[in-house]
Amino acid sequence: MIARFAWIFCLLCSQVQATEPANQRFSRDISFAASGQQLLAVPLDSLVYANSAADFRDLRLIDQNGSETPYLLQKIASQQPVTRRQPSRSETVALQKSGDDGIVISVKLAKDAANADGLSVVTSQHDFEYELQIHGSNDGQTWQLLTDKALIFDYSRHMNIGNRDIALPANSYRQFKIFVAKASQTRAAEILALTRTLHGSEELQRQETTNLRTEPLHIERIELWHKHSETLAGDSQTFEYPITGFKISHDAEHKTSVIEVDSHRQPLTGLLLKIDTPNFNRAAQVQIPLLQGIETRMQTIGSGTLDALHFQDINRDQTEINFPEQRQPHYRIVIENQDNPPLHINTVVGTGLGYQLLFLPQAGFSYRLFYGAEHLEKPNYDLASFQELLRRGYQSSSGQLGAETAISPLADHFNWAEFLNGSWFLGAAIVLMVIVLAWSLYRVGKRLGDMPDSNRPE
Repeated sequence: MIARFAWIFCLLCSQVQATEPANQRFSRDISFAASGQQLLAVPLDSLVYANSAADFRDLRLIDQNGSETPYLLQKIASQQPVTRRQPSRSETVALQKSGDDGIVISVKLAKDAANADGLSVVTSQHDFEYELQIHGSNDGQTWQLLTDKALIFDYSRHMNIGNRDIALPANSYRQFKIFVAKASQTRAAEILALTRTLHGSEELQRQETTNLRTEPLHIERIELWHKHSETLAGDSQTFEYPITGFKISHDAEHKTSVIEVDSHRQPLTGLLLKIDTPNFNRAAQVQIPLLQGIETRMQTIGSGTLDALHFQDINRDQTEINFPEQRQPHYRIVIENQDNPPLHINTVVGTGLGYQLLFLPQAGFSYRLFYGAEHLEKPNYDLASFQELLRRGYQSSSGQLGAETAISPLADHFNWAEFLNGSWFLGAAIVLMVIVLAWSLYRVGKRLGDMPDSNRPE
């Protein structure tokens, strides 16, 4: 009977837990501009940070049909504009002499090539200096001067310095002519003869005869190029977060100032103090409460030196204490004052990372973000498509979270799983089973007492 009762009891518990729905407490509409296929990025805010699980395991994207939509949780990175040179396909169509020592090189862009922002003279020669003049044209008949006396050079005889690139003004020309008025240079090759006139050991006159050698400019090819600008993701971006409030107390016995800081559980990596005291240097620590059994103690997660010096041309302020990323509702800052007066602290600001959800919305669909459930497992989505798009450099569009809607108070959803696993329920179940066992033993004993002696078991 007892075994049957326990089996029924366990079956009931499993049925209750299996049918318990996800208890999401909040939801937000996601607004975005529909533009066909896009990779959408939705930044999280302080409301999500305050009411979601510490590791964001409760975040769910649900479409208009109630289906769960996969997403990638990503740290928000700073955006860095980068300009790179990319080749504009071209061909050299002619090389002509100009005057006694000049040359003219004609270059034409390919039909589908981007407009040229500059060109490079590719040569393996060293120790030279030449002036170039560049004209542009669309029809090969009318030419417009683009740059005059553009200098290419190589001074490697003296230092590893050189330039073979020429930037062009903005233009849409498809044909170019590069003029080199003097396409050779004369240099002394070697000393052929040396004549000296001496008077005793004193040299009165020296005459050197050298061999001059003319070296023509040898161009291997002309490369046209254009500038391509794009915005790339850099390091994780740091944000300043407002805190809920702070309270300062001073411990004269231990010569410390203690600041109790309350936050919205943002992903913080530091606390920044705005201090009105002009000059100071104090050691400081950041601590968080850590529950060990039934006792709560403070654990140090970061330390540093608060420092400021303002004198004449010196203006230095270092008033931030950094620590590994945390999402705590409460922090404590302990400042070592020694025998100095306490600092005058004006405000405390949290500094830390930001997070966003990346997902691929379907055309014409609307989406809501749900969060706040206390007992949801972390989702395991297929993220290969997101990672490939990011690796290929696809840029994301921005979405925004709407107003927060409370689905229902916690009291309206009784958490059966938490109740059945609670110490009160387990204790009551044990007491009930003891009572049932005692009652069963009592009934068995009574039956044995009522039986005739001849029928009692020996």
